[in-house]
Amino acid sequence: MASDRGVPGAGVFGDLPPSYTTRSQPPANPDLLRRPSYCHAAFALKQISKGKAVGQKAPLWIRARFQALLFSLGCHIQRHCGKVLFIGLLVFGALSVGLRVAAIETDIEQLWVEAGSRVSTELRYTREKQGEESVFTSQMLIQTPKEEGTNILTQEALLVHMEAALSASKVQVSLFGKSWDLNKICYKSGVPIIENVMIERMIDKLFPCMIITPLDCFWEGAKLQGGSAYLPGMPDIQWMNLDPVKLMEELSQFTSLEGFKEMLDKAQVGHAYMNRSCLDPSDPDCPLSAPNKEKGESPDIAGRLQGGCHGFSRKFMHWQEELILGGRVKNSQDTLLSAEALQTMFLLMSPKQLYEHFKDDYEIHDINWNEEKATAILESWQRKFVEMVHQSIPANSSQSIHAFSTTTLNDIMKSFSDVSVIRVAGGYLLMLAYACVTMLRWDCAKSQGAVGLAGVLLVALSVAAGLGLCSLLGLSFNAATTQVLPFLALGIGVDDMFLLAHSFTETGSNIPFKERTGDCLRRTGTSVALTSINNMIAFFMAALVPIPALRAFSLQAAIVVVFNFAMVLLIFPAILSLDLHRREDKRLDVLCCLYSPCSDRVIHLSPHELSDTGEQQQQHAPATAHTHQYAAGSTITTSTQITTTVQAFTQCDAAGQHIVTILLPTSQIPTSPPITLCPTSPGLA
Repeated sequence: MASDRGVPGAGVFGDLPPSYTTRSQPPANPDLLRRPSYCHAAFALKQISKGKAVGQKAPLWIRARFQALLFSLGCHIQRHCGKVLFIGLLVFGALSVGLRVAAIETDIEQLWVEAGSRVSTELRYTREKQGEESVFTSQMLIQTPKEEGTNILTQEALLVHMEAALSASKVQVSLFGKSWDLNKICYKSGVPIIENVMIERMIDKLFPCMIITPLDCFWEGAKLQGGSAYLPGMPDIQWMNLDPVKLMEELSQFTSLEGFKEMLDKAQVGHAYMNRSCLDPSDPDCPLSAPNKEKGESPDIAGRLQGGCHGFSRKFMHWQEELILGGRVKNSQDTLLSAEALQTMFLLMSPKQLYEHFKDDYEIHDINWNEEKATAILESWQRKFVEMVHQSIPANSSQSIHAFSTTTLNDIMKSFSDVSVIRVAGGYLLMLAYACVTMLRWDCAKSQGAVGLAGVLLVALSVAAGLGLCSLLGLSFNAATTQVLPFLALGIGVDDMFLLAHSFTETGSNIPFKERTGDCLRRTGTSVALTSINNMIAFFMAALVPIPALRAFSLQAAIVVVFNFAMVLLIFPAILSLDLHRREDKRLDVLCCLYSPCSDRVIHLSPHELSDTGEQQQQHAPATAHTHQYAAGSTITTSTQITTTVQAFTQCDAAGQHIVTILLPTSQIPTSPPITLCPTSPGLA
């Protein structure tokens, strides 16, 4: 019979509960027996110095010093857990405000072109030598057949392309009380300066936009030029009916245009579009000067596109085949046979060019004209350009039209770079639920659901604080920062949080209360610190990558890991310390304002009445009987009845172990009156 003699009544009433005998003498830490260097490097180093163990002293000495530092830090945090938590939340919250000044970079050149690289040097050289006016924005319209491999060099396909391009060229937007069409915002090679103001204004309206299109091989290319002018006694002048040679002859009657005529001759403008074949000779607007107008024959499409097309200037506007055709097929004589795609490009002015072009114009003097408004006009026109192109082709057409603009690319980059609040919030909510569910226990003394919730929220705050500091330092965000980094930092931070929380639950009750957070950091803090430092070094080393987008992402990731590390080693231990006080006060997990149902309670046991009726062999405290024999032959028997009441108190301690305390029994021993038994006489039988 095992008993504890230090507790009254232990030997009398039999064996105590196993948990009680276990708690009487606290056992040694099992981790100290299996892996001493992990939980207490100083102890392992001492054993090596005594010759009782073998191992390398230098690493153990470093680990022991670091564990001592973490132990002191943990004990200090536990003593001042409220202050540490308040100051940490205040600092992290203040840095999170820096997200208000975050800038998202969507420019492809700024993201992916290495500073000082050959591409960057060539782009800078182009700007320096050709000037800002050479910079323009391209809007592309690409047509392909729906049936793969079909030849697109047909009259029907080119007429479809013309309808799409014509719809795009007629796009207008209304902004700031003005109407803006292609002729106002398109890029032009350079309008000549003429002394006659009326002629100069007319030429300014007629001067064609830079449109690179396969339609320029035919008269229909003139339909894309939307400029028009008016002269007294003449019909409206448009590129569809404009013959520059005849126009110069008529205008020469009013002013001298010798210099302008010489410029047209050098540019080889000639009759412009008036002497080019029509795609559709039956078109009533097709001029009589078109080579195929009288015969009504369809032109040789492949022959006309052979070698490319020319704009209104044959000398300076030559569109190579590569610019207007895709998927070309040629024979051995380099003759164009077929193609699989058509491409038209509309060139627009840059925002700075548009601002400079209209800053002295009397029409916009009342709208406070600036470069930002010029940018808004260009972006609005480009978005409507894409929309109109897609609407211009019927659903049953055999051709597919694809529109692409500079704004489209910027919009795509911006949509990828914008933070999806729903996606990020959903990911963090799922992690909150996972942390709470996995850390909840039926035993309130071991449950850590509130710790899991607080840990995930702290990780979110540390990510926000790290990115806020990046914003204050001027590091621009990109798609990788907004789409990847929040979830990457969540995984790294939550992993360390789970590790510390699990280690804290394993802290033995033999550890003094004031040292439990310090002991947790001493055992687990080293591993957390080493992994975090390795992650920081890896990301800081990745910042050496010359690509700006990757360099910014690596620096931001490194800074966020630093904040995660500070959160895990400083703020989260304060949460664990507060939870330790919650368990000591026997309060519920999550609903910490309520007390736990496993608090002290008294269990009353019904008393057992023991008698001498054959139960002596079954009871631990049998009734006693005394028999006295008298000389007269009578027997007197005295029976003693023992009534015992036992009270047992069940308590839940901080470690969740139940302690059974047995109080001294209270006994009542009544003695029954003596009974005299007389011997039986033989005569009476």
